[in-house]
Amino acid sequence: MNDLLQELPLLRVLSLSHLSITEVPEVVSGMKHLRYLNLSRTWITHLPENVCNLYNLQTLIVSGCNYLVKLPDSFSKLKNLQHFDTTDTPLLKKMPLRIGELKSLQTLSKIIIGGDTSFSISHLKNLKNLHGEISIWGLGNVQNAMDAREANLCQKRFTDIELIWGEKSNVLRTETHEKEVLNELKPHNDTLKKLEIVSYRGIEFPNWVGDPSFCRLTKVSIDGCEECTSLPRLGQLPSLKDLFIGRMSKVKVVGLDLLGIGLAFPSLEMLPFYGMSGWEEWSTNSGTFPCLQELRIEDCPNLLRVSLKALPSLRVLKLRKCGYDVLKRLVGVTSSLTRLEIDDISGLTDELWKGVIGYLGAVEEVRMEHCNEIRYLWESEEKAREKEEDNSGSSLTSFRRLKVWGCNSLAHCSCPDNMEDLDIEDCDSVTSVTFPKGGGQKLKSLSISNCNKLLEKEMGGVEKIRMLINSNMLMLESLYIFNWPNLKSITPLGHFISLVSLTIIECPSMDSFLGHELPNLTSLTHLVIVKCISIGMDTSFPSGLWPPKLCFLGIGGLKKPISEWGPQNFPTSLVELVLYAGPYDDMRGFGELSHLLHSSLTNFGIDGFEKLESVSVALQHLTSLQHLSIYNCPKTIDLPETLLPSLLRLTIVGCPNLKERTSKGGSYWPLISLIPDLDIDD
Repeated sequence: MNDLLQELPLLRVLSLSHLSITEVPEVVSGMKHLRYLNLSRTWITHLPENVCNLYNLQTLIVSGCNYLVKLPDSFSKLKNLQHFDTTDTPLLKKMPLRIGELKSLQTLSKIIIGGDTSFSISHLKNLKNLHGEISIWGLGNVQNAMDAREANLCQKRFTDIELIWGEKSNVLRTETHEKEVLNELKPHNDTLKKLEIVSYRGIEFPNWVGDPSFCRLTKVSIDGCEECTSLPRLGQLPSLKDLFIGRMSKVKVVGLDLLGIGLAFPSLEMLPFYGMSGWEEWSTNSGTFPCLQELRIEDCPNLLRVSLKALPSLRVLKLRKCGYDVLKRLVGVTSSLTRLEIDDISGLTDELWKGVIGYLGAVEEVRMEHCNEIRYLWESEEKAREKEEDNSGSSLTSFRRLKVWGCNSLAHCSCPDNMEDLDIEDCDSVTSVTFPKGGGQKLKSLSISNCNKLLEKEMGGVEKIRMLINSNMLMLESLYIFNWPNLKSITPLGHFISLVSLTIIECPSMDSFLGHELPNLTSLTHLVIVKCISIGMDTSFPSGLWPPKLCFLGIGGLKKPISEWGPQNFPTSLVELVLYAGPYDDMRGFGELSHLLHSSLTNFGIDGFEKLESVSVALQHLTSLQHLSIYNCPKTIDLPETLLPSLLRLTIVGCPNLKERTSKGGSYWPLISLIPDLDIDD
């Protein structure tokens, strides 16, 4: 890196963004003509003092440097600096003391009050050209309200402001002091578009928070203000579209204090509430939320009384860890709901769920998680069987997508006719999933994961399996099956002419995979068959023929070890191959697999070969390789050295020998340090 940059002494723009470097190359400090330096998303821990020799530097970017902890003490030498971006630098806890002398600064994205340097917010007074976005941390360390006034935020044309008090404080706090400080931090009202207030410790908010004079304010977030007993009057903000309220445990009632006077929230489209543990009651006036499209209420277990008027524009409702009454009240005040997501709704039984369904006439998607009192989604198993016989379908004519996760009492799922996307995961008690007779014709995506009892009553019953995965599913594009112990077979693959992606993982009973039909799947591009120990390579793939457009193949953990597979005649379209070890794979070297690795591969990965020591020889001929991944190969000691400099991504996880050699100072470090995407045991 240093040698390359030494040949460019007149360079004015330099970006090292996303490189896996841990320090700024020393040669950079001598680039006196440099105007723009981008170090974002690198692994640097500090900016060295000699960076401050770049007297002509105007833009310095260190955003996304997750390990950055220190800025130079002589930072004030950068007299011409105009833009300094430190967003997303979580370990940076203090500011250079004299940064307030850089009067040319226009962008200063992060300010940290206090810390070892005792940086005062009043130091912002001389930075009169600041505008755009700013995040001010450590407001709990502001000594007095006069310091906040001297920062003169009301004269600076910020568009986004984040005000963060933090958890610790070096100042003796009073409720009056907190409110006075926030009051003096009032921003310029003509330019502000986004406001976030985090961990404010006052009991109430000053009047400017929610003042309708902030006519361009579109997004507000009030989070972690645990001492507040009421909310500011945000309902009067004319352009507010996105409002987040979270972690205010002392707020018990949300009503007129939030709404204000007259028409409230005329433009609001998205409203999430989160972690309001003390919240008990929510009420609104008629005409409130005329444009609200998405409402989320999460972790508000004590909310019992909801008296809202009509929500005419509501499309998405998400509820998590709330009571059944909240769900019933909210679905009852909207007729336009298209997506309902519920998670851990207490008291939601089969009978009460039926009362909710009556309001879901326009719903297209339902996501249900951890609702453990529901046994049947639409009807009892007996009624579901009657429906299959008379082919009556479902009254939910708009219904398209269903995702059910972790509902441990669910016994049966009878799917409506128009279903396009079905996803059932971690439902230990479900034994059957059915469509009306001849149904499933519109299904495009089917995913079954960790449903250990599915088809338990029909062990080995191929006809029962075909009622779920059947030949009517001509539009099926994606089939994902994970850990389905009772699955022995799938209806002939040749029926799935639209299939693009097929994944079968950990199905130990599957002994009949009709691999000879794979060439007929002319749309299939993505295929994964892993840890299906009853599938024989010779019997399931006797011809070694594959789908003609196959691009990605993940395979392994079958009956026969990979080392005993013959030539596979992969199509030229295959560019990504991942091999997974099975219980009988004990290779020490990859030389015997060269017939599986053709030179057009751009992505190659291996996983779980515990005895594998060497891969370099077998991989050297992969001249098109761009991405290499090695997982859980503890004895592997080498890499294909000639290929490393041309890689775009290298991932090594669970390989202690390789981790040592690829770490900084290791033998492979000079070859891999410039790989743009480097992930070593992260």
